[in-house]
Amino acid sequence: MPELRLLTDSQLRQVYRVHVKRDFPRSERRPLTSIRSLRRAGRYDTWGIFEGDVLLAYAFLWRTAEGNCALLDYLAVCPEGRGQGLGTQALELLKARYGPACAMLAEAEAPELGISPEEDRVRRRRLAFYQRAGFRLLNYQADIFRVRYAVLVWSEACALDEETFREIHRGLYRSQMPPVLFRRMIHIPAVHCGKKE
Repeated sequence: MPELRLLTDSQLRQVYRVHVKRDFPRSERRPLTSIRSLRRAGRYDTWGIFEGDVLLAYAFLWRTAEGNCALLDYLAVCPEGRGQGLGTQALELLKARYGPACAMLAEAEAPELGISPEEDRVRRRRLAFYQRAGFRLLNYQADIFRVRYAVLVWSEACALDEETFREIHRGLYRSQMPPVLFRRMIHIPAVHCGKKE
């Protein structure tokens, strides 16, 4: 039975170097120094989903200071375990860990005009994965370091409205970035949505 365990410092280093660098393009990777800094501040959780000593998947969550919301910064299943429902199991473990009163935001690359049909299928499949797991699509997208994201939320018992989610989402990034860089690179909500339906 898979279980959720916080990664040690050495495990985090290994997961980042081996898995995060392989699973996420450079434009979507937070520097390891930033992850460690947020973790030391008690605002960032780095989870491994293990069966015994075997890493099956990993999930990194960036929490608000109030603890009422967490952004699912990274979620990935190790290659040998893909297609076996481990992503869904990982989300269920996270929901149980954070509880219904903590809303969980997720960013997934948005379908948009100008991408290849294959990339469009991949993006739609990711969105469908979160929706099957009980996440709902919010009515805004985000441009973060020039990557367009659809934004979803799981909030079983959290009574926050959509504007509050936008403010929380913006606030996470604003708290960690110089104002000039934030204004240039973080657009929540995105300007000129350009959604492809």
